[in-house]
Amino acid sequence: MMTIPYRLLLRETACRVLLASGTDAGEKVFTARSMPSEAKQLPQIALQVPIDRGESFGRSAPGFRRVAYLVAVGKVSHSSAEKTELALDRLGSQIEYALMQSPALQGMIQQVTEIDLRVQIDASGETFLGMVTVRLGLEYSEYFELTGLPLAEIGGKMSANGNDDFADLRVTFPNQ
Repeated sequence: MMTIPYRLLLRETACRVLLASGTDAGEKVFTARSMPSEAKQLPQIALQVPIDRGESFGRSAPGFRRVAYLVAVGKVSHSSAEKTELALDRLGSQIEYALMQSPALQGMIQQVTEIDLRVQIDASGETFLGMVTVRLGLEYSEYFELTGLPLAEIGGKMSANGNDDFADLRVTFPNQ
């Protein structure tokens, strides 16, 4: 049975939060979508989790302190650089506050490790295209369930001072 990775659950929750929050993108909040857009399709928001890093808790059951980097890319288009920048500031703030103030999203994580917001404007076409990127580091813990037969017994032979048959070792684990 394949389990849905937690990073994708975080992304889909963030999508629902942004759809419900009433951003300027309205219903145009997407996941698993190609990034290029036409000006008539804007404003819109696309969500991805391009990086998910894990650091081991140690030499025990496979458990990790993970940080999923949720990236929300908001795009706008206007007739002037000033209007585009103001629209980007507004959309970026809407994204940031909706995600940071969402009990649904915040309840799924231990903390937001970082926020990175970047704005970019392209004036090469007939209209000004703007893009705001909001990246949140979402920390959570993940433990992987071991599959297969459980360890029932460990056996071995010990040797000492040239005696290859010094002692036997047998440890039996109770059924769980």
